[in-house]
Amino acid sequence: MRWLQGGPFLELSFIFNEPMKIEKVIAKLINTNVKIEVHNSPEHIQQFYEGYPYDEDDPHSVMIHRIEINLTVHTTRQRRAILFVEKISLELLSFSMCFFGDKDDAPEWNQPGIRDDELDEIICLLISLYRELKFSVGGLAIEEDMKGLFNVNKVWPNEKYNFANLTFKDNLHKFQAILVNQSLNEKLPEGQYTLIDNSCILYRNALN
Repeated sequence: MRWLQGGPFLELSFIFNEPMKIEKVIAKLINTNVKIEVHNSPEHIQQFYEGYPYDEDDPHSVMIHRIEINLTVHTTRQRRAILFVEKISLELLSFSMCFFGDKDDAPEWNQPGIRDDELDEIICLLISLYRELKFSVGGLAIEEDMKGLFNVNKVWPNEKYNFANLTFKDNLHKFQAILVNQSLNEKLPEGQYTLIDNSCILYRNALN
C-alpha cells in the first residue's frame, strides 16, 4: 500500500533560491511547533544526490534529482504526508509536502480529510516552516505547487526556472495561501496582504 492513497492532494510547497542540503531541511522540519516524523533512511535520501538520467539511452541526458520522503505530521489530527524534493534548476530546489486533501475522511486508508475549519492549521504550519527555513516563496493549494508559478513551458531541470520568470498573474486564485519573501514582493499584484515577521508577506484567498 502506498503511503498516501486516493486524492485530491493538498500541497504545501516551497522553493529555495540556492541549493540546500535535504538533510539540513529535514533537521529544521523537526524544529517547527508541529511534530514531524521522517520515515526514510539517510541511505534513501542519499539517492537524491546520485540522480538518474532523463533518458537512459542517451549518455548526454540531463540528470534528474528527485526523491520522495514519507512523513507523519502531528497536526490536531495526525496525518501522513509525502515530501517530494526536486532540483528544478542549478539554483532552485523545490519541496512539496502532500496531504490527503479531500474534505471527507477516508477511514479505509486511515487518512483524515482536511475540513474547512482545519485549513488554518495547515496555513500555520506553512508559516512555521518559513520561520525555520526562510524559503523564498511557499504556498498551499489543491493539486498545485510553486513550480506552476513559473512562466516556463519546459521540463525541469531547466535554467529558465529562475525568479525572473516567476509570475503570480492568473495563478494567485489557485492558492489558499501564499508566502512571499519581501525580496520578491514586487511580483505580487495589488491586494490585501499580511506582513509576517517583517520579512515576508502572506496572501490568503478570500474565496477559499
